[in-house]
Amino acid sequence: MWRFLAEAGAVFVKDLRTEFRTRVALNALGLFAVTTLAAVSYTIGPYRIAEADRPFLLSALLWIVIFFASMAGLDRSFVKEEDTQTAPLLRLSASPLVVWAGKLAFNLALLAVLMAILVPLYGMLMGFRPVSLWGFAGILAAGGYTLAVTTTMVAAIIARAMTRGALFSVLSLPLLLPLLIFVIQGTRAAAEGSPEGVMEALRAVISLGGIMTILSVVLFPAVWHE
Repeated sequence: MWRFLAEAGAVFVKDLRTEFRTRVALNALGLFAVTTLAAVSYTIGPYRIAEADRPFLLSALLWIVIFFASMAGLDRSFVKEEDTQTAPLLRLSASPLVVWAGKLAFNLALLAVLMAILVPLYGMLMGFRPVSLWGFAGILAAGGYTLAVTTTMVAAIIARAMTRGALFSVLSLPLLLPLLIFVIQGTRAAAEGSPEGVMEALRAVISLGGIMTILSVVLFPAVWHE
């Protein structure tokens, strides 16, 4: 177990060092998120929505911004291995599950940075202040993990395709649509201060994350060596 964690950590650190040198994924995530947030806050603003509609609409807009920002950068986890011709060496030096765990950790780190910057900015610009902060944090954590584990698997599938960007979005959307529905419901419940709604959404999101984790563990070796 410790050897597995150490090897996965080595893959994660390698990706982190590469990203700090190039900043491709971070720039894509940050630029898209800030641009979208600025457009949303300018066109809609915090006070142009009826009070009764604010919890749902602001929750939906938050996750739409997070979702499309993640589409701009999370596909890089495997694409860069193919672009730099390091994928064959990685296949020889590490087991498939080690590679998957390291790449998943890297995508989780990218999403954590994105949310740490985007969510407070969104709250200030849009006047979004959830009543249940713990419920909101739980939805962000569970939703972020499920988003990362799903996009990591899709990124591995499309890494060697010619039209990678288009395929990444096309394959991700059907898999992530149920997740978007549940996290929006959970965020709305947190904004309204409804513990029952938050727990119901959390159970659904955690179940989706568990299903995608099991499917990734089972299918990734075949995808990675294909």
